[in-house]
Amino acid sequence: MLDLRESAGFDGKIEHMFSAEVIAEMSDVETLDLLRELERRQAALDAAKVRALAHMARLRPDLDAGGHRFAGAEVGAALTWTPAQAATQVTRAVRLTTLFPTTVDALATGRIDLARAHALAEITATLSDEHAREVETWILARHEHKTIAGWRQALRAKKDRIDPDGADRRRELRRRERRVDLYVAEDGMAHFDVYDTGERLRAVYLVVDKMARTMRAHGSPETLDTLRADALYDLVVHGGGRGVTVELQVAVPYTVLLGANLGGTLDGYGSVPNITIRELISEHDTHWRRILTDPVGKVLEVSTRRHPGADLTRHIRLRDQTCRFPGCHRPAVSCELDHTIPHSHGGTTSAPNLGCLCLFHHKLKDQPGWRLKQTRPGLFIWTTPTGETHTVDQEPLIHYDDTPAPRQRDTRQLATVREEPAPF
Repeated sequence: MLDLRESAGFDGKIEHMFSAEVIAEMSDVETLDLLRELERRQAALDAAKVRALAHMARLRPDLDAGGHRFAGAEVGAALTWTPAQAATQVTRAVRLTTLFPTTVDALATGRIDLARAHALAEITATLSDEHAREVETWILARHEHKTIAGWRQALRAKKDRIDPDGADRRRELRRRERRVDLYVAEDGMAHFDVYDTGERLRAVYLVVDKMARTMRAHGSPETLDTLRADALYDLVVHGGGRGVTVELQVAVPYTVLLGANLGGTLDGYGSVPNITIRELISEHDTHWRRILTDPVGKVLEVSTRRHPGADLTRHIRLRDQTCRFPGCHRPAVSCELDHTIPHSHGGTTSAPNLGCLCLFHHKLKDQPGWRLKQTRPGLFIWTTPTGETHTVDQEPLIHYDDTPAPRQRDTRQLATVREEPAPF
């Protein structure tokens, strides 16, 4: 097997050259020279990574002839990337090496960086191959020293000039990609990201801005930014349509109901602080459902409700919380329940043989070379086509970082918070 460290000459000299002690003795001129050299070396490494990612996709041509998501899943599991990140990186790498080899060469020599290469691949995605190569030749000849913002602006302008008749077609292709995403932020916050046409989102912004300014005019002490966020929430959750009921599920220790200052877990989001739990309890119609967990917060069983099928489904979703593929954070409520051992092969419909997989990773599991085992309820071991193994274990519903685990089983509560109907 190839020893990459030995073949690349990683013998400690490079680490010494850039050690904290050496850098601390550099002058300002030497420091700037070092930064330029590091940028050049980073670009060369990025070019090698682009080529390796594209090669990995070509090694799996029979699995995923379309978007390279199967190759991306294997790469993501190996590098601890999210599936979306891995698929994007692999797809971009294939496009760069196939359509823009000159750009990859420019990256390898440090003339441009990876951000500029990715911008070229992204912005020209709706052009024909012929027009895309014309844009590449033009941008590399004139604009390699622009900032990334200037580089992207130049690419967009050239795209519009080189194919003015294709503007409507390109817009329709982009319009089909409109979507809404939720990203977890720090301290109980999140980002709500909407990708849509400029005129529609401009209209949305003007509406929430006008509502925010009206609230300010009526004496609200909040900033316009926070009032716009409040206005958007009120429009979506409490305004417009009726007939769609949404449910928030929050798992908390039973001691919270007795006044303990502990947080909980919001389904599809993650950990939330105690103040959030208190606000949910006080502001909404809240129903409690008993859940039995072990001393470290892992679900053991759910109290019986209606028929066993519904209880078992609820149990698996609470246990797994997200898709059980490495790095995939799709909430369990959006996943399918998969039989680890197929039902057709004698697998039982029971907690030790069920797990949450999103639609894509459910499909991936059945591809040649992939294997999945559940060695105990909630502990999944994936084997990739290369033979690597990746373990995904269940996370406790409640984390006690500084509190000793109780000796006896602990009873916890699930708050089912019913919101007003949402207008979508």
